[in-house]
Amino acid sequence: MSRLIRHRRLNWAKLVTGVATVLLATAMPALAQRGTRLQQRIREQQEAAAKERGDKNNGPDSDGPADDKLRPNPNEPAILAWTDRLEAFVPASAVGYQKQQIDELRKATDAVDQWAIQLTRFDDKIRRLEMLHAVGVLLDVKDRVDRLLDRTLQARVGFAALDAASRHTALMNYLATTAGLIDLSGRLRYTSFDALSFAEEEVVEIPVLRDQLLDNLIRRHSAIGAAVVIEVLFDQPADDTPAAKAVGNRLKQKVLDLVSASGNMELVPQLARFARDFNTPPSLLLATAETLRQIGLPQDLRPGQDPKAPTPAITAKQLLELLGHVTPQQWQPAEQSRLADVTKWLEQRAKTGLVGDKLRLGRFDVEPGDWLLMRNPSPYNLFTDLSPGLFTHVGVVTTETGADGIRRMVLVDLPERGTTIPATNVDAFVDRSLNYVFLRHPDADVAQKMGAAAATLIGAPSEFDLNFRTERVEALKGKPLAGATIHTYCAGFLLLCAQESGLAREEFFPIPEAPAGGHTQENLAKLGLTFGDKFISPTGALFSTQLQLVGRREPMYNAQREIEEAIYDHFAAGLKVNVLHPTPSLGQSLRQKLAEASKLNPLLAEALANANGVDKSMDLVAGAKAAAVVETLDEVAYGASGEYMLARRAVVDGPSPPPEAAATASERTKLAELRARHARLAQLWDKEQLSPRALRVELVNYYIAQGKSQIDARFFGPAKP
Repeated sequence: MSRLIRHRRLNWAKLVTGVATVLLATAMPALAQRGTRLQQRIREQQEAAAKERGDKNNGPDSDGPADDKLRPNPNEPAILAWTDRLEAFVPASAVGYQKQQIDELRKATDAVDQWAIQLTRFDDKIRRLEMLHAVGVLLDVKDRVDRLLDRTLQARVGFAALDAASRHTALMNYLATTAGLIDLSGRLRYTSFDALSFAEEEVVEIPVLRDQLLDNLIRRHSAIGAAVVIEVLFDQPADDTPAAKAVGNRLKQKVLDLVSASGNMELVPQLARFARDFNTPPSLLLATAETLRQIGLPQDLRPGQDPKAPTPAITAKQLLELLGHVTPQQWQPAEQSRLADVTKWLEQRAKTGLVGDKLRLGRFDVEPGDWLLMRNPSPYNLFTDLSPGLFTHVGVVTTETGADGIRRMVLVDLPERGTTIPATNVDAFVDRSLNYVFLRHPDADVAQKMGAAAATLIGAPSEFDLNFRTERVEALKGKPLAGATIHTYCAGFLLLCAQESGLAREEFFPIPEAPAGGHTQENLAKLGLTFGDKFISPTGALFSTQLQLVGRREPMYNAQREIEEAIYDHFAAGLKVNVLHPTPSLGQSLRQKLAEASKLNPLLAEALANANGVDKSMDLVAGAKAAAVVETLDEVAYGASGEYMLARRAVVDGPSPPPEAAATASERTKLAELRARHARLAQLWDKEQLSPRALRVELVNYYIAQGKSQIDARFFGPAKP
């Protein structure tokens, strides 16, 4: 049985802030008990083997092997060779994508992913130095993939110059390549988290190796490494001696150095928790404040903010109060100037908010006029000929001084629901997406005009255009935006701000787009959805030759998102090859009939619009049809991903869940049902013959298949044999 099955390995929920935390928390006690048993058994085996060999220097408590020679990892040459092949299959410029071997590239990305897992499948014979070496190889591979992704994103500006006749094939290959690299980077991050978690536990009590691991992670600016070791901040020394405390504090300072170097914004909640911990000494409290400043201190909650937006983990005022609780005598002389600097900055931030036109987001700054392109599971992702779309929603950055007198950097967007254009703190908004990029126009005057347009539109009346046209946006060119009703969709909002700069549309959206082929258009027409002649998508902005990519989020993998996206994409792919036969529920049919009746009844139209959170001038019939489809898609996609989480919990908790995993009677019934459904997996898990990764893969594939089958039944008739 592999040593990789350990309780720390199963803390994969740290990779996705706020996703399924409650469900996972109930499973952790059982996982911890399992990990403890396995760890003890492994140590006993190691001790016995070491005793039999007479190897006193390579027992479970040693610093490593008796000599400096590392036994070769048989999987290392394979992963390095496949990474070489992957790099060879990715063109360096746009023209190379016209003849790219996309199937070979997919084989390479799959192979790198699989060999990464084999590389870090540690057994009970591996030595600690060999383990650290394997983790280093994995991190090197991930760095290479991330650099390859950066190179691919840089190639985006070359497609506008290609001949239109041959450009489409190149674009399809490019989008498939970029999507594949994003997915691979996220999966390698996931695997790295597992491997680093295991390695960190193995070396935590060996100072030499522990420091070596931390130094390597700091040198790499490793965001995933920071996520693994962040809990070290809360470790307490084995005794209260000054020497033990000094060692612990030095280690915690290194962890803070790593977080600062990595720019990992997902760790702000843990930093806030550490700042509030009464065990945190003044020197580390100051270092924590500096780290928060470096990676991005959350802004104060915006007055009237959408309640769905996350509450800031800590604010300038709260951090200032924590520093103020330290008496002057507790600060060291060398800390005085640092304290004065960070205190002055926090006082200004707490009093008036953002100073200047830059907001830190991890490793980069955002500025007014920047465009956000973000990716979340969406049913619209394959509806155009720029597919797979890399992004599904957009927004424009601007500054705003709220009713409380605090100046903030906010993101302005046009969501499908609602009757006014909202604004959300940028740092809160990006927390919703696992993948995003920021684009910026290099001309400061152009950026200023776009940011000013976005600021003017905050709170403006809006009507989401289900026909995805841009004519009404173009009609506003040169006219005052204040007081205007904005009739468009998310990508149209980008165009609205862009045209305020006075530059041509083609500067921002150089490549014409069209609906996807096959039966897509006729199927969408049944839903009251059409695509205008000048349609633009969130992905279209990526190919602007003017906009510069100033920052992106390191891709993250999440099993639930994989399930949801696969189901949405199956629906969109089905629209191309099948004839749509939607089967709305009784409630959806009734709503559609009411929408049809409202055409002759203004009062009914207003009531329906208010009930659905849309403008009363919207085409309510088309809206009702589209809503019925989206609701059904969401029901299937979220239902499948939710059942995945419950099924995983049912298997992991075992037939007799621990008291900490208490559930209601209905939950226990559901968990028992799911455990019976996946009896084979449960049996293997109980016998410790199934790794957590293998369990995840099996369950993800099961619920993707289940969701696809439901989509076929609800929209395309009985599934074909």
